[in-house]
Amino acid sequence: MNQDSQLRSRFTFWLSVSKDQNIDNFSDQLKQIGSFGTAREFWSYYSYMVKPEKLPLGAQFFLFQEQIQPVWEDPQNMNGGRLILRVKRGFENRVWEELILHYLSDDNPHLQGVCGIIAHSKKNFILISIWIKDQNKYPKLLEELTKWITNCLGLQNKKDFEYIAHPQQQQGETQ
Repeated sequence: MNQDSQLRSRFTFWLSVSKDQNIDNFSDQLKQIGSFGTAREFWSYYSYMVKPEKLPLGAQFFLFQEQIQPVWEDPQNMNGGRLILRVKRGFENRVWEELILHYLSDDNPHLQGVCGIIAHSKKNFILISIWIKDQNKYPKLLEELTKWITNCLGLQNKKDFEYIAHPQQQQGETQ
């Protein structure tokens, strides 16, 4: 990625370090790190950030399009869901960095259906979630994103992914 390159959109890094996943105040736990629209601005944040292997248990990094907040209630996230990849400890930094660099710089048209990417520190692994927009507006999005992720990471098995719809999509359930 050329340092002066304009990215295809503007993006924002967010952080949540609380282990308390209390749904009532989740958005209060989010801290905006900063927004960027060029490769140079990205590296000015990313080079000083803790890598996923060093995240405290329960902490989450978020990289979302600038106008989208990493909460289910954001209109861009409603009726969407997430592709989930469980990454064993020892591989989390490479997987996170490969995905976010490709997300920021690829011109794949299906990436317009991606709201953002999350790294969530768990005890024995890192949960990487790719949040997607309303599938009704983006036909074949899951299939195309699965191909994209497989290619980005050089994976052999597409069965490593799980799709989970955001809660409001599941019979009136709320966050």
